[in-house]
Amino acid sequence: MTMKHPSQRGVRSRPTERNRMRKTLVPLLAVLALAVGACGGGSDNNNATGGNQTGGAAPNTGQTGKKGGTLTVLSLADIDNLDPGYWYYQFDYMAMWQPTQRSLYAWKSTSNVRQPDLATGAPEISDGGKTLTIKIRPGIKYSPPLQNRTVKTADIKYAMERAWLPQVANGYAPVYWSAIDGVKAYQDGKAKEISGIQAPDDTTLVLKLTAPSGVLATGSALALPATVPVPKDYAEKYDQGKQSTYGQHQVFTGPYMIPNDASGKLTGYVAGKTITLVRNPSWDPKTDFKPAYLDKIIFSGGNDITVASRKILQGQSMVSGDFAVPPTSVLKQALQSNKSQLAIVPSQEIRYIALNNTIKPFDNANVRKAVAALINKNDLRITRGGPTIGAIATHWIPPEMPGHEEAGGAKGPAGLDFNANPAGDINLAMEYMKKGGYPSGKYTGPPLLMVGDNEPPASKTGEAIQAQLEKLGFKTNYRQVQHPTMLSKFCNVPKAEVAICPNLGWGKDFFDSQTMVDPIFNGKNIVQSNNVNTPQLNDPELNKEMDAAEALTDPGERAKAWAAVDSKVTAGAYSIPWLWGNQVNLESKNVNGVVNKFNSSWDIVFTSLK
Repeated sequence: MTMKHPSQRGVRSRPTERNRMRKTLVPLLAVLALAVGACGGGSDNNNATGGNQTGGAAPNTGQTGKKGGTLTVLSLADIDNLDPGYWYYQFDYMAMWQPTQRSLYAWKSTSNVRQPDLATGAPEISDGGKTLTIKIRPGIKYSPPLQNRTVKTADIKYAMERAWLPQVANGYAPVYWSAIDGVKAYQDGKAKEISGIQAPDDTTLVLKLTAPSGVLATGSALALPATVPVPKDYAEKYDQGKQSTYGQHQVFTGPYMIPNDASGKLTGYVAGKTITLVRNPSWDPKTDFKPAYLDKIIFSGGNDITVASRKILQGQSMVSGDFAVPPTSVLKQALQSNKSQLAIVPSQEIRYIALNNTIKPFDNANVRKAVAALINKNDLRITRGGPTIGAIATHWIPPEMPGHEEAGGAKGPAGLDFNANPAGDINLAMEYMKKGGYPSGKYTGPPLLMVGDNEPPASKTGEAIQAQLEKLGFKTNYRQVQHPTMLSKFCNVPKAEVAICPNLGWGKDFFDSQTMVDPIFNGKNIVQSNNVNTPQLNDPELNKEMDAAEALTDPGERAKAWAAVDSKVTAGAYSIPWLWGNQVNLESKNVNGVVNKFNSSWDIVFTSLK
């Protein structure tokens, strides 16, 4: 749902504030201060659902639909990259991955269970969990100009290897695939291929691991676009230089493709403006679970969010693209008059305030707990749109994710008084400040560097946090900059020594709670640029517990293990979660829109026209 990337891409997992998703940061681009009472209900309490999640309309499963027609997707910006090895943002997934390519595993529309796509079944596990064998479907063909070639496991091997190339800049391979044997030698330039990725024949892929890995054994971490096959002899020449140009010449395996010329160069893409998808003549529907009703899809970028939102609601054959929430005025009116044209769904993302645990006074647990006790999460939610845009967060694993209930559900872990009141408690906060060495109950140290977004709604959230911190005596040197700058030069750069980052978000990479906790709290993930462990937490015991949880292959055991980590991270108040977000998708009246549960956005291959 994030995400890169901050992360999103070039980083790990997904951050959120450029509409994702996921990953995490996937941006919820625009809601100012809308205190409407959610779709059909929801108050400023710990409501785990955030209101009517379907906007008043019965959810469409996409099992039936009319074939044909052209759909236009209105977006604010472009995809982040054409290369499937790079895709990590929510809009990359919506526009490119789902419609144009097939990976080993995928996420079927309304399901949160990964299912085989190119693969014929789940990985076969042997050698104590250290060998995974995957069979793929024979006879899957590439689009022109390679329409006479079929997909082989050697193509998937190369696709996975190139994820580590700096020219590709994949954001999740280092997090979820590092257990594959031979990765380090390949990264260090001591090997020309990754020895643990093997293709003994055209339909068999074998992964040799240095240790068991739950996300690989279940196939969840293989339901990512870097397993989209890439034929080495065709693509290798484009993978040279500082940045790969393969994306501009890629061949497709999904139901749709971007038109190209005889050499393979894409002709249906105009950077920042349009992506045109047409049917892939090589695609065989008998081998795929995607119905692909539409004949043509046009992604139109560079739109004004207010104008685009109104066009969709008033027009024909249009849906929203890369904005997760429409502007306040549009959303308020739509909730009253166009409710059936809204699909409001939980996005399994979290918004939080990052406290740098290496900078005083946040190296003191009691001071961090004081800030957690102080924060009025209800007021922060209003700055983004009120209950419609999500439920108050009390810990890190969102609703509908494994481990959420085990970590305390909507109420959060038991026994944490500083985490109990979503409206904040100044008196309790002052008591914790006294325990932290401030006799007056208020901070008396030097000003702290705080860096946030300069555009609403995030700027309004940051300003609200600054005002709340002042009640405890905190003075801040508050800098508001563009979101990419906030991440690339400040919050994701340890040497910048930012004490408080008020506008961070994180979304799942897939339906496994490791993706919500491990990337942002495991000490091994601290790096000097694109760092998403923003509190710079590096607790040996907690790291050890997370490493052990990573190796578990039983889903129930994994849920309990990550819930236990979640509870400890929440108890340490290393950063402060405050919102489990929703996404608001818009459609024209003549569209049978289907939301992809994994991505929280419209699923183009299941959507049709009425």
